[in-house]
Amino acid sequence: MSTVAAEEVASGWRARLELGFAPRPGRTALVHRRQRGPLAVQRPFYPEDDVCHLYLLHPPGGVVGGDSLHIQADAGAGAHALVTTPGATKFYLSAGASAQQVQILRVAVGASL
Repeated sequence: MSTVAAEEVASGWRARLELGFAPRPGRTALVHRRQRGPLAVQRPFYPEDDVCHLYLLHPPGGVVGGDSLHIQADAGAGAHALVTTPGATKFYLSAGASAQQVQILRVAVGASL
């Protein structure tokens, strides 16, 4: 592990993820993705035909002391998306540093997120 990566893990993960969804013929598409840090997305899939399903991935599988995760998702007019993560409810107890996860969700008229 590099020195920079070791320092980042020791003080907590810092990550920012921006997502944008828009309707396309027959389904909603992920049209914008900007990421910084370890948060990532799997390839969108469509078990409900037009609804875009997306898994967010965070390497430790949960949020620990010192982590600072910022997620922003925008669903444009008429877009339909479901965003989740395997570690969605895993916030681990910390003896020191606080952790935070900020989520900003914007849903336009006729959209669902």
